Amino acid sequence: MKDQLVISVSNINGSRHFQFGKFFKRNLAAASLCIAMTIIVTAFVINYLVVEIGQSRQSQQQLNAQSDQLASEITQLEGFRRTLQQDLAERNDELEQVTGRVGDLEQALGIESENELPLNDRLDTAAVNSVVRLSMLQLIPNGSPIKYQRMSSGFGKRVHPVKGQKLRHLGIDLSAKTGTPVRAPADGVVELVRPSKKGYGNLIKIIHAYGFMTLYAHLDSFNVKSGDFIHKGDIIARTGNSGISTGPHLHYEVRFLGRALNPKSFIDWDSANFEVLFDHERSIRWDSLVKILQVQASTQLQLSLHKAVQSPETLN
Repeated sequence: MKDQLVISVSNINGSRHFQFGKFFKRNLAAASLCIAMTIIVTAFVINYLVVEIGQSRQSQQQLNAQSDQLASEITQLEGFRRTLQQDLAERNDELEQVTGRVGDLEQALGIESENELPLNDRLDTAAVNSVVRLSMLQLIPNGSPIKYQRMSSGFGKRVHPVKGQKLRHLGIDLSAKTGTPVRAPADGVVELVRPSKKGYGNLIKIIHAYGFMTLYAHLDSFNVKSGDFIHKGDIIARTGNSGISTGPHLHYEVRFLGRALNPKSFIDWDSANFEVLFDHERSIRWDSLVKILQVQASTQLQLSLHKAVQSPETLN
């Protein structure tokens, strides 16, 4: 009887006794132990999860605080970037004005006239063949970059329409509706694309072959990025009224080795008026450039003839 478990159940009808052997006792004890262990493990897991949730919430709060701090720092840095960008735009505009003053000084000292080549060294346009002419018109700025209504301001000394000071105008202003396409006047590579609300406003600089550069200011939008290679006739931007401007127009400059030249001479220059540019811009050694292009054209012709001679042998 010691190894047996007796359970008595009593009611109004009497008592009933249930006897269980030692095997049942062991199973019951084991089950009770398992239930107890399960309860303990469950309590431990629940406690662990509660602690982890608390730590996760604390970490989340720290991350949110760090995120807010980083967002504040990014906002400050963005403000600094915009300020530096505007300062750079102002410095570039000041540099352009300094270049204009250097031009005034050179003109006052008579340096520009000294740079003009003697008559014997000037280009004989009649001797320039058609291949060289096409190369020059492809590589050197020519023609108008936009379809303009009128030239509102010319090259040289003028009273600034906004500042009211007499300053040297380094380019020409071509009046046109906002959004007018601006096309590259020659092959080149985009050196600078600069958005700005001051000075020249939205601006593009293009480097062309043989030391020439063109500049386009007061633009509305850009069609190219810095470093893009472009062909003559490609749309690079749209005209606008950005920066210091009294109305929608394109400020257009042409420079050679950093020296500002009259863009009107280049706008008037085309295959039908091939002599116009050389009569106006006499300080550039056009004869030296033509010699280089003639050598290149001759080399290209020889290569073409060599391929033409070899092609029948290849077919045979």
